[in-house]
Amino acid sequence: MSADNDERTPLIQQDHRQDPSASKSNKRSYHVYGMALGFLFLFAAFIHSFRTKLPTPLPDTQAKELDDFSGIHAYNEYLSHFTAPHSANTRENGVMRDWLASASLEMQKEATARGLQMDVIANDTSEAVIPQDWFSENEHWFIHSRNVIVRLNGSSGRDEALLVNAHYDSVPTSNGVTDNGMGVATMLEMMRYFIEHPPRNTIIFLFNNFEEGGLLGCKTFIHHPWYANVKLFINLEGAGAGGRAMMFRTSNLNAVKKLAGSDAKLLHSSPLGNDMFKAQIIKSDTDYSVFLQDGVPGMDIAFYAPRSHYHTPRDNLAHTTPDALQYMGQMALAATKAIANSDDMIHTDKGEELFVYFDILGRWMFAYSFTTFQVINVLALLLVPGVGLFLGLKSKPAQQTASSLIKQKLCLTAQGVIAVFSALIFAALFVGVAVVAMCKINPSMTYGDVYGAGLYTFAAAFLGIQFSQLVLPNKLKQTLATTDAAWYGLLSFWSLFLVLAMYAGSKSIASLYFVVYLLAFNALAALLQAVIPATQKFRSPLIFFTQTIMPFIFLLEIEFLAMDALRHATADGTPEIAVYIFIALPLILIALHYVPWVHVAGNYRKVTIAAAVAFFFLFTICSALQPFNGAWSPNKLIFRQEYNAGDALATVIVSSATAVQATIKSSIPAHEYKTIECSPFKKYLTRCTYQTDLLPKYGGNDTLSEFVLSEVEKTCSETTCISSATYASKNSLMCRVLFDPAQNDYEAVQHVWVNGREHKASNISSIITYINDYEQPVNVKIEYPKERSPKATFSCFYDEWTELEVPAFNAFRDSLPESATVLIRGQGIALVNYKNTTL
Repeated sequence: MSADNDERTPLIQQDHRQDPSASKSNKRSYHVYGMALGFLFLFAAFIHSFRTKLPTPLPDTQAKELDDFSGIHAYNEYLSHFTAPHSANTRENGVMRDWLASASLEMQKEATARGLQMDVIANDTSEAVIPQDWFSENEHWFIHSRNVIVRLNGSSGRDEALLVNAHYDSVPTSNGVTDNGMGVATMLEMMRYFIEHPPRNTIIFLFNNFEEGGLLGCKTFIHHPWYANVKLFINLEGAGAGGRAMMFRTSNLNAVKKLAGSDAKLLHSSPLGNDMFKAQIIKSDTDYSVFLQDGVPGMDIAFYAPRSHYHTPRDNLAHTTPDALQYMGQMALAATKAIANSDDMIHTDKGEELFVYFDILGRWMFAYSFTTFQVINVLALLLVPGVGLFLGLKSKPAQQTASSLIKQKLCLTAQGVIAVFSALIFAALFVGVAVVAMCKINPSMTYGDVYGAGLYTFAAAFLGIQFSQLVLPNKLKQTLATTDAAWYGLLSFWSLFLVLAMYAGSKSIASLYFVVYLLAFNALAALLQAVIPATQKFRSPLIFFTQTIMPFIFLLEIEFLAMDALRHATADGTPEIAVYIFIALPLILIALHYVPWVHVAGNYRKVTIAAAVAFFFLFTICSALQPFNGAWSPNKLIFRQEYNAGDALATVIVSSATAVQATIKSSIPAHEYKTIECSPFKKYLTRCTYQTDLLPKYGGNDTLSEFVLSEVEKTCSETTCISSATYASKNSLMCRVLFDPAQNDYEAVQHVWVNGREHKASNISSIITYINDYEQPVNVKIEYPKERSPKATFSCFYDEWTELEVPAFNAFRDSLPESATVLIRGQGIALVNYKNTTL
């Protein structure tokens, strides 16, 4: 097919078929791929380095001069207190609660001296009954609050308030420095700031307890009288070990715009996190969900990487820095200042808004409504072909009719679409085969070396694209090499992808916000090709960099975010194939940008062979990589022990995604390993059990009189009976009454009282009580049909282990290899079943 100069691809000055010299052809290929791939790898390294740079933590004096957050003061005065596990069911939890109350009361004195009204609830007496399915279905938790609540009244005199929330409890296996000591330290430092800089609107600071194990602290707070005045909330959380904090979920556009326009030096946000949570790719949750479901909008700011230390003993001061605290603090303070000092907070609508929000390189943040998002998309879909048609008609030869020009362009576009969609299909196919093979040969490779997995995946995508263009018919390759057909095909693909992004937007999925920018910059590159004379030396580089710089920034940001957020999520039950999918999608889109340049470079066969050699080289290396290491990727093993009081042995349950049995074998005595049994668990995990004679300290010694249960008292009417019993535990705040459905002929319990508090539900499978003081008596009453004789098991949970209270845990933890660590989610390192009784 003949073509005019304006139909040639930008790096071609003349048809390469006219060049008889193979050396010149090779030189052109080296030039094109050297520039294209060299730029990609160098640019990716720059983006990764630039985006992850943390701020210098500010000392107190400098922070006051700059009206900013003092990371040094917050670290030294507040975060330094997080030196021991302090889960809800431990004595250290009470120590933490008392310290927070004391610190708040001291700040109250300062606020009073300045003439401010600051209210502190140091001993919250709130109680709540909360249904959930944590250990089993249809549990009903009776919770006594240990929240510490502070209210700093604003100068406006209005009752409406901004809530800033952070939970202070940890899981039993962690000091909770990032999860969630940093959130707590940030809040304390912000309280100090706002006493010195009184806000216009009231701010409530909620230090909530018992987030770990069901978000119970905030669920209790929504019944507190102060909650009725909350108009917006900011939740501070941690699921990594420092690094950058990200606003990954939000439901109020006005609040996000205030953050975007604030004086924060560094901003990090993406809707990808929200979409991952909705799709349950990330197997955890935060207090954000509770407030949002109750109709209060807000934002979720959290650390997210590296998740390998999340909930483990490595979430300690040694694995984080004041720099990370400065990052969260400066962003949270900027958001709080902008919202609390605004005049329109009281007009905030209840419920969730749909909008797009993202940052570019952590320096600039954008937020706009879904309506604006869709309008931008529609305009792009109209302008790109419209401008192309206008320029074509304007530059067409006088003898050519408009209809023949349109027909010619459509013909070229169709050929380009074939080339681009062939590239997409083969890239996806090659990546799919490569990923499945790696998952079989080296499971959890992404866990240990996610960057190696990314390079391997990109090599598979690039090989697929090269192969797809190699097998095209020669006539089509000739057209692609001498005309703009590949560009037309690429623009057509981005346009169709944008239609998909619009559809996703209509379904409240915002993660494809970037597609319109890919279309825009590719279209701009095509426009430059049309208007810049081919004789200009800067033409080819300008076109290439226009096409790639901004799109690659968007795609690399998403790529690195997915890598950081998901690489260690497999230990929580996220399938590794899902991790590969999130890694592969941005890389395939990056690789598709090179389709026009493949035909500029030529040498299809040689380049395909070279790409295949590079791929198999990476395949060999990645197949041999160890998935776990002692640095940032230890294997995470979830530990739990169950014991029936009086028995000689207890059962230990350990679960993880990979290498569970082998790790256990190297960590326990041979006689315990002989009892091991392993089976699949929650589809993507493996769970192993073994027997041990290392019994829980309190439950394994009858002489300690750890658990006392009174005689069951029973009173009956003509149709129903009520059984009452009182129990107390010396060393547990959290005990359970589990009704046995098999022994009870599955007559569901529907009516109970705990310490006089009445509760009715259609099915109560168990009662879990959480009280404020050890040895506090708990009275339980159950109503049931007179002809029944329900049976129940009385148990208590134990989470203290630092003084060998759970020796099986200590022995297992201390025997693990350096490349493994142990954790528990929620509460209950050990569960002791004390009494099976008929009520």
